[in-house]
Amino acid sequence: MLHCRGGLYYVGHTDDLERRIGEHQSGLIPGFTADHLPVELVWSDEFRTRDEAKAAERKLKGWSQAKKRALIRGDWERISDLAKKKDSASTSSAQTGKGETLAPQTVRPELVEGPSCSLQPHVRTPAIAVRAITVRAKLTQHWLTLRWRIEGAGKLVVPPLAGKGRADDLWRTTCFELFVRAPGAAAYSEFNLSPSERWAAYDFAGYRDGMTERAMPGDPVCTLRKGQNLAIFDAAIPLSALPPLPWDYALTAVIEEEGGHISYWAIAHPPGKPDFHHPACFAATLAPPSQA
Repeated sequence: MLHCRGGLYYVGHTDDLERRIGEHQSGLIPGFTADHLPVELVWSDEFRTRDEAKAAERKLKGWSQAKKRALIRGDWERISDLAKKKDSASTSSAQTGKGETLAPQTVRPELVEGPSCSLQPHVRTPAIAVRAITVRAKLTQHWLTLRWRIEGAGKLVVPPLAGKGRADDLWRTTCFELFVRAPGAAAYSEFNLSPSERWAAYDFAGYRDGMTERAMPGDPVCTLRKGQNLAIFDAAIPLSALPPLPWDYALTAVIEEEGGHISYWAIAHPPGKPDFHHPACFAATLAPPSQA
């Protein structure tokens, strides 16, 4: 499911999710999504057969906007409430309102949603216009999705699109970062995600020690949308590219504003200069999806 300009949703199916998202985002597929750019992936699940995927697509297309939003959140109580309002005879937890049931065990991703984290600028690097940055992490069986919300983005410098691929030194301009480690461990992994669509991934044996490039099964998806005063940066990383759960993690942002001004944002900062690698930055935790 894609969120499109105007608050609309597009539902489709594919056997190559990453390629198809890229085609939609680039406007290469004529029709609805090309006319409602930008688009972003907000929900997906896997099916054993194409017929099952098509059946789920048909049912989801019949859902209201409110039910689709509830599905994205993994809020099946809300879906049930909306279904009962549509059809008072329904007792299903996922009634479409047209006499069809979308079984939760078939379509629902097991989802863990982390808290909304407020990032703070380092005291030595105050921003010019950016007032606030919040980040939310969502975890399904197959994806980690991250959304950075930047308020006061009028002077934000956005690196030009460069196409998907690995690149170093992304932190020299606006860049968004994720650091993950096993709880209390010395070793950790770093993921740099750029609005240019470039990315980097590294493993460290300890604090800034033993750095190696982390193997990745595919390119993360990176999309930035910017208005006059608000910018949204969305990233999706295949769960197979990430270390096993549970995690301590850090969410950070390097923000460049007009005039070459750089500010460094994190959930928590260590004493002294900005240092996203410091253990003090690993201030959030995330557990595996429920197996129930």
